[in-house]
Amino acid sequence: MATVAGVGSAVPATARESTGTVQWRFETDDAVESSPTVVDGTAYVGSWDGAVYAVDAASGEEAWRVETSGPVRSSPTVADDTVFVGTNGGAVLAVDAASGEEAWSVETDDVVDASPTVANGTVFAGSYDTHLYALESATGEERWRFETGDWILSSPTVADDTVYVGSDDNHVYAIDSESGEEAWRVETDDVVESSPTVADGTVYVGSDDSNVYAIDTRSGDEAWRVETDGPIRSSPTVADGTVFVGSLDGNAYAIDAESDEVVWRFETDSFVESSPTVADDTVYVGSYDANVYAIDAKSGDEAWRIETGDYVISSPTVVDGTLFVGSHDHDLYAVDVGDASSDCSRVLLGTLGHHGEPHGSTDDASNGTKSDETSDDDAGTGDDRENETPADDESDTDDEDGADGLSGPGIVGSLLGLGGAS
Repeated sequence: MATVAGVGSAVPATARESTGTVQWRFETDDAVESSPTVVDGTAYVGSWDGAVYAVDAASGEEAWRVETSGPVRSSPTVADDTVFVGTNGGAVLAVDAASGEEAWSVETDDVVDASPTVANGTVFAGSYDTHLYALESATGEERWRFETGDWILSSPTVADDTVYVGSDDNHVYAIDSESGEEAWRVETDDVVESSPTVADGTVYVGSDDSNVYAIDTRSGDEAWRVETDGPIRSSPTVADGTVFVGSLDGNAYAIDAESDEVVWRFETDSFVESSPTVADDTVYVGSYDANVYAIDAKSGDEAWRIETGDYVISSPTVVDGTLFVGSHDHDLYAVDVGDASSDCSRVLLGTLGHHGEPHGSTDDASNGTKSDETSDDDAGTGDDRENETPADDESDTDDEDGADGLSGPGIVGSLLGLGGAS
């Protein structure tokens, strides 16, 4: 691993004039699927070129980069002046947020594309080796590991001392953050690569079976599910009692969190794998049609869009009136959106990009959501059980290589045969 300081520069864009104006673009050497995190005036993001970048949020100038052993699809998390990120080489990496110098690196047995989450001094990260890891944030020392039945591409979310994560074994898991013991699991009908979010005592998560699930945090009981017309890799977010999520059917959805009524759906021209964020009653989300959309959160009407040079999987984060998002055209974008910051559950809990310190508990989240604590009496046994096989069903993606030739399920290849937006 190498740290490079002070090289590279932003691509000039038009001056900040109006909402939806691109302020600057920062060029990397390959696609940017990673979702940016913005802390203390610096945007952190990974690229398929193998680097993790620190970019000045105001100017778009590079502060430093850290070279890793392969594409970085993982989204950085920043806590206690440290950047945590997964690598294609199988490591969970911690670097100093100011300098990019390595603090520690922990090797897993396979690719770490999922994004780490930090709560209460512990880093939680999933790996293609089927395990969820809990590591001391200061040292990288392993506290525990929990085994699922297949790859973990879902990024964990922590709320009220419970870790929620999906697996390609078709399950959603609730795991005690201190002990690593399982509280419950819920089976879906396909792989779960969507990352969970939590609000008002409910876990919301998507599945490749095309459903969005609402699950009680305490019991694991299903409250409702809403079916779309395509797999859901997008991670839901909740704001003002509404769940927002994208689907590979080409639509972004707004779903009433209480009644499961679809309030609106917004059609794009291709798959929506990007995870929405909400700021000042506006939903921001990317699409494979190369656009980033601004959508009125109440009506579902389009406010504006910006076109990038390739498809957008990266999930936006809004900080002090600037939206940050990556594109497969190799660039990180900064876009003027007014004055607000993301105030939805996904960003506040530090899943797939955040601003400021991740909360790690919905009790601290400023969007007014609060989840129930998981009962110790309901907890199952942890990963230290002998000969545990968490799931009988195995994903048919185990032996696949990505469409890009990298290890992984192959995002584009897995979509073959799906229609566009309905």
